[in-house]
Amino acid sequence: MMSDADTLTGKLSGPLFTECAEWIWEQIQEDGHFVQGELIELILVTERMLGVQALERTGAVESVMSRFGEMGIGGDPSPITPDVVDMVLMWEDDFLGFAGISRPES
Repeated sequence: MMSDADTLTGKLSGPLFTECAEWIWEQIQEDGHFVQGELIELILVTERMLGVQALERTGAVESVMSRFGEMGIGGDPSPITPDVVDMVLMWEDDFLGFAGISRPES
């Protein structure tokens, strides 16, 4: 079965998308937080499906949170907050920088 991540285009797709999500998960763990890998992937996929990855991070966070609200995704028992989405996108920015990929290209 093909996941949404498999249908993404742009420079951050395929194996590089997976590497990015895993790297973000590791960085968040090292910071002493716990965010499930599936949520990290969902945030990144939603960002791309909405086409908001080129926005300032605040705008991308708002768009992703709005879409999650429309879809009824909220997290239980731990809520998905704007801070969680922002943390994921902040680490994504770092990964993209290391990979030499601008947000609009991703």
